[in-house]
Amino acid sequence: MTPLNEVFDQLSLGVMAIDLDYRITHINQQGTRLLEVEEKDVLGQSVYDLFPDAPEEVRHVERTLRTSEELTFDAIPYKWGKYDLYLSIRTRVLQENGKVYGAMVEYSDVTEYYDKEQRMLKWMEDMSVNVIPLSKGLVLLPLQPIMDQIEFQYILDRGLHNVTHMGAHQVIIDCSTISTVDIIFFDKLSKLIQSLSLMGIHTTISGMKPELARTWVSSDLPTIKVKFFSNLQVALKELYKQ
Repeated sequence: MTPLNEVFDQLSLGVMAIDLDYRITHINQQGTRLLEVEEKDVLGQSVYDLFPDAPEEVRHVERTLRTSEELTFDAIPYKWGKYDLYLSIRTRVLQENGKVYGAMVEYSDVTEYYDKEQRMLKWMEDMSVNVIPLSKGLVLLPLQPIMDQIEFQYILDRGLHNVTHMGAHQVIIDCSTISTVDIIFFDKLSKLIQSLSLMGIHTTISGMKPELARTWVSSDLPTIKVKFFSNLQVALKELYKQ
């Protein structure tokens, strides 16, 4: 084993290189472990012969060799045949004196991290549509700062579902924890309010900070008929009078 091969085998990520004929010229120990192959069985073999059923969307090193485009993916599904992984991928063009002689790919198993991230995102999404019953027919939808980091369509669908499931006729949307948003946020918030109105549910907004109010007013969005209160306490005091 050459010193270079020994260095590659110390890496915690997989490394594989191919030549201009798509033949595997090098693969380290971690690379064989992740692909569940033996080095002696793959060296000199064409990746197209070795993995004939691999879909085109996972053939990134081949694409780099064809196009000279180096690619990076934090997490891509590697799910075909016997594989059920999420891999982090980075490809490189191999060249010497300006002449391309192959391509290589670095890859690592990020399945555990990806699954954990998805569970955390799901938790964040659920938290962002946590509808709290306050009294008969009155519920609170406290918007969370994470809302600008996830798909608002999820908020729209789940929020509507949760509110109607509780049989509410009055909703307080509290914005007190939101500091910065863009016009897209207000556009979709308006659509949520309009959807609630069409269902006969009245909306009140509390806790909107001055900077948010200025952003909304300066937008070209149509005016919506909704009551605003400086904070949740004032909103509740007013609503319980009714």
